Amino acid sequence: MKLLREKANVLVLFQDTVMNPIMVMCSIGVLKVNRVMKINKERRYLKECYIFLCSVEGRDEPIELRWDINENKWFLEKF
Repeated sequence: MKLLREKANVLVLFQDTVMNPIMVMCSIGVLKVNRVMKINKERRYLKECYIFLCSVEGRDEPIELRWDINENKWFLEKF
C-alpha cells in the first residue's frame, strides 16, 4: 500500500448520529465508497481526528480517510 497524505474533497451522508463518506474527490479522480469498514477517533499530527477505513469501488485494498475535527478538513491518508 502506497502511503500519502493528500487533501481531499469528500461528499458525506449524515444518518442520525452517524457520518458516512460516500464519494472522495482527489488528484487521482473520484472514488465511490462502497462501505465504511471501521471508524476510529485518535490524535494525529497533534490534532483530534476521525479515521475512516473504507472499501472503494474498483479496488481490492481499502483506503484510509482522515477527518480533522478542528479544521473540518478531509485527507486521504493511505492509498
